[in-house]
Formats: sequence, structure tokens, C-alpha cells
Amino acid sequence: MLKMTKKVFASVSDQLAAKLEKRAETEGRSLSNLISYLLEREMEGWEPDRETKSGEARK
Repeated sequence: MLKMTKKVFASVSDQLAAKLEKRAETEGRSLSNLISYLLEREMEGWEPDRETKSGEARK
């Protein structure tokens, strides 16, 4: 398991918060664990020099 070393705070819409809370409950995870998992999955393999600011891959 990854050692948590930094806390990050973010604001999300009520609609997104409700979806995240429902998914966390459905998967038997804490909300914090779900958000951490989703961020890890999204960032996996990402390197700053491979994408532009708009998120499009460079050629």
C-alpha cells in the first residue's frame, strides 16, 4: 500500500460529490481512498513532456 505523505484539498460540484460518495459506498471504499485511486489511475504513465497544456498528445 502507498504511504500517504501529502493531503490535497479540492472543491467539486454537489453533483460530482454525490456520484463519488455513491461509488465509494458501492465499492466499499472511503471517499478519500476512491479519489486517490481515481487520480492514480488517471495519472499513470503521464509525463509532463508528452502532453500540451490542453491535454492533447504531442506528435
